[in-house]
Amino acid sequence: MTSIKQFLCGSAVVGMVAGTGAAIGAPIGHVGPSAMEWLLAAEHVLLIGTDGTNLDKILQYAYGDDSGFKTAMDQGITGAATEVNHTTISGPSWSTILTGVWDNKHGVINNLFRPEVYDKWPSVFNLIEYHKPNINTSVIADWDYINGIGAAGAFPADNNLFVPFQDSWADTDAEVTAQTIAQILATKDNPLDISSFLFSYQVQVDEAGHSFGGGSEEYAQAVMNVGANIQQILAAVDEARAETGDTWSIIITTDHGHQQSLGVGHGFQSPNETTQFVIFDQGGDSATDGSQNLNYSIADITPTILALLGAPMRSDFDGSPMFLDPDIVNSTVAPDDLKQALLSAIAMYGYPNIGNDITLAIRTVVGTIPYLLNGVVNDIDKFLQTIVDQDIFLISGLAEFAQQVNDFVGGLVGATTQQMA
Repeated sequence: MTSIKQFLCGSAVVGMVAGTGAAIGAPIGHVGPSAMEWLLAAEHVLLIGTDGTNLDKILQYAYGDDSGFKTAMDQGITGAATEVNHTTISGPSWSTILTGVWDNKHGVINNLFRPEVYDKWPSVFNLIEYHKPNINTSVIADWDYINGIGAAGAFPADNNLFVPFQDSWADTDAEVTAQTIAQILATKDNPLDISSFLFSYQVQVDEAGHSFGGGSEEYAQAVMNVGANIQQILAAVDEARAETGDTWSIIITTDHGHQQSLGVGHGFQSPNETTQFVIFDQGGDSATDGSQNLNYSIADITPTILALLGAPMRSDFDGSPMFLDPDIVNSTVAPDDLKQALLSAIAMYGYPNIGNDITLAIRTVVGTIPYLLNGVVNDIDKFLQTIVDQDIFLISGLAEFAQQVNDFVGGLVGATTQQMA
């Protein structure tokens, strides 16, 4: 809270404790938000993540008035960003989004979750909870890696909801959307004006890319589905904001793109994989609606969230607050045609130099081994556990011993390849 809000809320509490009968600014009857209630309005930051989503596919398939992507672009600033020279895998990229530092600092190289990373490089949840413990922090996601980040560190998120797989990934994202909307609308009943940060994550676009390719009809449909989901979420924000007078800032982003053909999907350095986007709509600022920024990066997201909520910055962030850093602010332009300007920006992105391209390709290949091996080890372990559970004379004991060998060898090989990467 700002100092004026803290003073006014404190005065209200003192008044109630002293028995004066009402808090400052208590309305007579229901007449909507009063002037005092608007002064006490909470600050909310909503981060929406859509995994593996190509910006050019958004512009091709989800740029209509019924899409939340276009609504957000019309109401904020959009940057066609890139993570060239960095690993185009979800674990490293979401770690950058949620810590404010690139993979060469936080050290995440694959999708094998390691909670100790966030002890050295605290997540945005950790930093908010440490510096601003009264702010309500939440994560709603249908990939447990994201929930793992929310739970990691000494100061985890207040609310951590994992949405398990439903009948399809579209249905699963629909449930993420429903839970997100419920949490947004719950801020209408917020008598203490508690501020909040909510991260809502959807996975279906990436899943469609891996199953059918980034150039497929299924991928395009997934992009449109997420656009529709975001439209519902933004409508909920509008409803809550209209009733409470709270300030809502919204950021929408992705971790990487996708190769167009069916195959590995991503992990390498083609422009289809490295191109990202950041859409930023700062609450209360409409002067730059529909603009483009030429300098946004996903590393700017955590510093921006902290600045919006009044939390201090780390000196070793790679990113900066998007609305405070002069270099970023002065990179905002107002194109005549935002869609064409973004497509032109995408077309400018290329490959890194050949040395970095080869190095990162090797890192992706080697770094993927422990992740895949971990899945194999877990499958073997589950199979052996079914034998252990049957309590068969001698056989179950041998299965339990085999589990120990499996875990030891798998852990040793995984750790070795992890270090090599």
